[in-house]
Amino acid sequence: MYDVIIIGAGASGLMAAIEAAKRGRRTLIIDHAKRVGRKLLVSGGGKCNVTNTHISASDYFGADNSFCRYALKQFTTDSILRLLYQAGIETEERDHGRIFCKKGADEIVSYLLHASESGGVHFSLNTEVPEVSHTTHFRVKCESGALYESQRLLVATGGLAWPQIGATNFGYRIARQFGHKVTPLKPALTGFILPQDSPLLNQQGISLDVQIQIKGKSAVIEEPLLFTHKGMSGPSVLQVSCFWEKGDTVTINFLPSEDVISQMHEPGNGKLFVKNLFMHYIPERLVRAIIPDHLSGRKVAELGKKDRNAIAGYIHSFPVCPDSVEGFSKAEATLGGVCTGEINPESMESLLLEGLFFSGEVIDVTGRLGGYNIHWAFASGHIAGQHL
Repeated sequence: MYDVIIIGAGASGLMAAIEAAKRGRRTLIIDHAKRVGRKLLVSGGGKCNVTNTHISASDYFGADNSFCRYALKQFTTDSILRLLYQAGIETEERDHGRIFCKKGADEIVSYLLHASESGGVHFSLNTEVPEVSHTTHFRVKCESGALYESQRLLVATGGLAWPQIGATNFGYRIARQFGHKVTPLKPALTGFILPQDSPLLNQQGISLDVQIQIKGKSAVIEEPLLFTHKGMSGPSVLQVSCFWEKGDTVTINFLPSEDVISQMHEPGNGKLFVKNLFMHYIPERLVRAIIPDHLSGRKVAELGKKDRNAIAGYIHSFPVCPDSVEGFSKAEATLGGVCTGEINPESMESLLLEGLFFSGEVIDVTGRLGGYNIHWAFASGHIAGQHL
């Protein structure tokens, strides 16, 4: 018998366990993985993009992004930086306010594990759970035959992203079992797969800074784009993938730092072929893909206003209609989750069943690229741990 059982040994579950243990709760963490913090260990290229200098509710998606406001106010960027400083973990700030663990994700996972164990948290790792039930209290039955019981249960199982490191739908199944709605689940922060006739196929390996948006659905995002053998990826694409729906057209500005029309009006550029002019800024292979031959093979001075405007359109506002997004195996997060309208945002406790809590990615809260999702995992776990 425990005071608290937490299913999920990721960032959110560990943070909740640390907070619950501080309050004297006898706490158990159960996870089917052999070690804790697996997603943290591989996030940010192994450096763990742990937070961002600019965190607000507007950086999150879901049916109601105001749901996360209270947790973010209680556990701010300064909160996590203070925690890391006290733990002796050095951080570094990169572009767009992204904060990483300087020496790698191992440090923060080791800290979370040590802080949990020091607080008396018990662990049951490499443990499959076929059954969770509730009568007067929660009963968690394990495949090993072990049976754990508690008055409070926290579901911190994460989402469907990265099944190759153990992501499952277990948390959503528990939520539905106890009457909670789960909003539609989609891959988020993932790449685009392009149709077979797209001129942007066969550009794999090319990376460049672009402006990208889904017209009428998202703000203009200016970050690197990377072409893959199936389509497009990179930070800019990952960001807009959160807004994209089947049939949406994505527009790309391949040269946001220059005015194409002005370049073509420069007297010294008149004798250049169009393709040669823009190969100074954009890789040749890509220039040939986005500007038709009947324009790219002409000299700039030969072009009329209509042709110049057409070239500017190809470079500054190239339309792309993806076939689909990459699946969960390539996604960094999950859109959708346990309905926030059925969870108390100030405690993370279910409004349907007393003693049942949710935190982290399993909830219908998804952040932008850049440390927002890990921060949400910590912030929601912190709130839950103070009420378990």
